Amino acid sequence: MEEPVEIKTYLSGPKRVFLLGMSPMPFENDKKVYGTGIRTWQLAAPLIENGHRLCVCNYAIPSAYPEDFASVFSKVFRAATGENNSLQPEFEYNILTKPDFENLTILSGLLKEFEPDCIIGSTFYPSFMAARLLESLEKKVPFWADLFGHVMAEAQARAYMDDDDGCLFHYWNSEYTIITAADIFSCVSKRQEYALVGELGAAGRLNKYTTGYDFSTVIPCGMPQAGFEHKKNVVRGLGGISDEDFVVLWTGGYNTWTDVDTLFKGLEIAISKNSRIKFVSTGGEIPEQDMNTYPKFLEMIAGSKFKDNFVMNGWIAGEDVPNYYFEADIGINIDKNIYEVKLGSKSRILDWMRAGLCVLSSNVCELTEIMQNEKAGYTFLPQNPMDLAEKILYLSSDLPAVKNTAERGRQYGMENFNFDVTTKKLQEWANRPVFAPDSEMPRQLIFDREEALKNLGSISLKQAEMISARDTRIEELESIVKKGPAYRIFAYFRILKRKLFKK
Repeated sequence: MEEPVEIKTYLSGPKRVFLLGMSPMPFENDKKVYGTGIRTWQLAAPLIENGHRLCVCNYAIPSAYPEDFASVFSKVFRAATGENNSLQPEFEYNILTKPDFENLTILSGLLKEFEPDCIIGSTFYPSFMAARLLESLEKKVPFWADLFGHVMAEAQARAYMDDDDGCLFHYWNSEYTIITAADIFSCVSKRQEYALVGELGAAGRLNKYTTGYDFSTVIPCGMPQAGFEHKKNVVRGLGGISDEDFVVLWTGGYNTWTDVDTLFKGLEIAISKNSRIKFVSTGGEIPEQDMNTYPKFLEMIAGSKFKDNFVMNGWIAGEDVPNYYFEADIGINIDKNIYEVKLGSKSRILDWMRAGLCVLSSNVCELTEIMQNEKAGYTFLPQNPMDLAEKILYLSSDLPAVKNTAERGRQYGMENFNFDVTTKKLQEWANRPVFAPDSEMPRQLIFDREEALKNLGSISLKQAEMISARDTRIEELESIVKKGPAYRIFAYFRILKRKLFKK
């Protein structure tokens, strides 16, 4: 019998937190800053500000770093945090290439040297690596897994784009590894939280030990307290855009969920009725996720008679992006009406709110529903080019209303989506990390593959024996009914013999 793993217990107070996440984080001056990097900083910054000692080990997203990038290990790192970027607490910050991030010997070495009180995985991939890392611990510590969006819905979107369901097993296998290992989870929306509960039930975590236990909490996308600054002119008076033009801005990646068909058609309709409408885009394809959507959009624009109204800047330096917020009239977000979006959220919307830029979005996710209900932005019907065009035309004709809504959005976002407010439950847990009630307990629903196959083989064998016995009886009865008197007597004796000598 195996020895039970030693489990630590904790008093309340600042702890040593080992956090696996994604880089670059938003304070870094990188050309591409993705939602996963923003999410990692959203979880890390409040913990650092509140006195926890952090060792951050992040996966360096390849497209955001030079091709010759090598892992960086830093024992003392400082990043400005707080309302006016006035705080600069230190933390350990390791930015790892894919081979190093997936090397359990490296991660285990960093972890054992740091001696953490708990582990946090920020977003799906780091949470998967954290789950694998737990297996190497001599002393078990509590594990918080942040599931930043519903991965099986993402898998569905990927399968559709690739016309291949081959990715589904990979995604589920990784998700299963996480949900069977973590003690508590965070989701990006209430909708995703309910989807997670279903997965936990399928994995055997809704058992007799966990009745009444809150497995998860919602940490919506967040925004730091510090505001943006307009440092230089990037739009007005440049690229054929005047001060009188109505600028519709897109920032960030064009992912699998981006509905470029509706975006293009809606813009063409609006521009045909108001030539002052200009579409400005920063960002582009995402090599790790989607290399098809952005090129498709560029191809559509190239064939348009209104192509001069589209200004496509591609990926630009991260420090330059906020300048666009201040020179645009609205920021536009447009999603396909699919589960990946319905269960998820949008970091870029909160960036625009934070800058005081009015938001126009298809109403698919929980955040846009909140935005509409609070009159903190505008929405249009998903996959409806005409509704999109009408909303753009309406907004272009009423700039005072646009500015008033932008200010409501900024105030609402700052009060309800700042990093500190959104991570309260995480901060409380980090002060006193605890294990799930079924930690180290047997889980009846979980069988190893060999046991399941053995059970299946036993069932198949019994079914075969039953079928054989049935066939024998049918054959004997047929011989009695169809044959002559002499053969019937022989058949009766054969049945009698089988019953007398049956084992």
